[in-house]
Amino acid sequence: MTPEERDIFIEGERQKDLSRRLFMKVGFGGFAATAFLAACAKGNDSGGVSSGAGEGGGDTIKVGVVAPFSGVGAFIGTIVNNSLNTAVKQLNATGGIGGRKVQLVLRDTGVDPANGPKAYTELSADSGIVGILWCSGAGLTQALPSIKRDGMPLIGVFDDLLSSGKLYPDGDAAGRSVFQLIIPTLYGMDTLGDYAKNDRGYSSAALISDTSTDPEGNTPKYFEAAMKKAGIENKGMETFAITDSDYGAQLQRIKAAKPHTIWIWGLSANSAGIVSQLFDLGAAYVDTPTAKAGGDWHPHVFGSPAGTGDKSWVSLAGDKAKVGTVTAWHVGGLISLPSFAIAGWMRKYIQKDPTGGEESPADGLAALLNGIKKAGSTDRAKIVEGMETMGKIKFASIPFGFDAKRHISKVPDDMIVVTMERGGTGPAPTDPSYKLGAEWGQGVFERTPAGPAHLVRPTLAANKRAHPDVMAEVLEKGYGTQCTKHPDGSLGKECKIH
Repeated sequence: MTPEERDIFIEGERQKDLSRRLFMKVGFGGFAATAFLAACAKGNDSGGVSSGAGEGGGDTIKVGVVAPFSGVGAFIGTIVNNSLNTAVKQLNATGGIGGRKVQLVLRDTGVDPANGPKAYTELSADSGIVGILWCSGAGLTQALPSIKRDGMPLIGVFDDLLSSGKLYPDGDAAGRSVFQLIIPTLYGMDTLGDYAKNDRGYSSAALISDTSTDPEGNTPKYFEAAMKKAGIENKGMETFAITDSDYGAQLQRIKAAKPHTIWIWGLSANSAGIVSQLFDLGAAYVDTPTAKAGGDWHPHVFGSPAGTGDKSWVSLAGDKAKVGTVTAWHVGGLISLPSFAIAGWMRKYIQKDPTGGEESPADGLAALLNGIKKAGSTDRAKIVEGMETMGKIKFASIPFGFDAKRHISKVPDDMIVVTMERGGTGPAPTDPSYKLGAEWGQGVFERTPAGPAHLVRPTLAANKRAHPDVMAEVLEKGYGTQCTKHPDGSLGKECKIH
């Protein structure tokens, strides 16, 4: 094992027997946006960050990585390890950066927010660290004053600062040196609100959300704003703690209002528990017409990426998990597409299939290194300016970038809707019928009982504006759930389940 491999695996591999399911059973409040889309198809082996001369001595460029590599959140550390191990192998196999190898320095926060500032202090004290990838490590908010003071180049890989107004330039809590890769909750809720109103024709909604992952109480505010923007009546908001297992009182109050949709904003175990108790109440989702019928209550379930976007909730809920549940994600997360390199790199270098989200840490690393290339320097302030002026880059999945007035890599047109589908048994029976996407006949999807699949139609026009080549691949090769597909190739709204 090389030094680079040892640096990457030291903590995450030590915890490899800690399962994703254990995390979902126990829960932890620091991970509001876990990565989730399962991937399947072989990616290509091209791509990478171009070499460029940079100042500074030594044979390596060191990048700090903060994540939960141990404890009940270690599955995120495993995603980070697999992604970055692959990315570093690809980069170093293609010349590194100006001939210098890339080396990762890992710091584990576990589940304790106090560990975030401590990890940052240790990394920032190393003058060789050119920047930091923060991958859902606990304590980012607590570390922000120090990050801002130091001007440390930092990329929030799985951390949403934009929605709460902390991301530069709209907010200055983090300072100019911080950038964000993960989709903002605001974008996700707006996307789902538009889908609910304008695609499905729903007119009412209620929220049940977790307070542990949202101690500042932002989720209800985002929900209220999204419903107002979409023109949907808000029929109530309920809360729960991440360790709760009984949601009966909250669901009874929501049931009395009979909203067309119920929005579950929490993690996978909570989503499974709430959906299971909806089933026990005789309120399991059936299809769109039934949700709007006004008789017995059967709401359409909308959820968060960390909840209904993670396929483990299906295993936990079993037969009570109904097809058709939706959440929001982004085009770059479609790592089943052959044109996205990350899946192929993983199989080539570490002999593993992606489980979802591996594009994000790799792309965060690429952004930081391209900032160095653009700056021609490892000076921290120059790296920040380099990332603002590097233009769009393509590494693990879609082209992306930042600029001086936009430190978020996503735009609203990147947003997609995903829906839970079951493998093996095929698509849900509907009239008109539909078929599963091409990804279900190959790789990971073929071997999984269920997974979130791209629901192509609702955001197709926006996605074509942002990524015409990607969407051409989706449509021409039949990826994603495309119900209902007309003989002329156009997509309609007739499919009842979605």
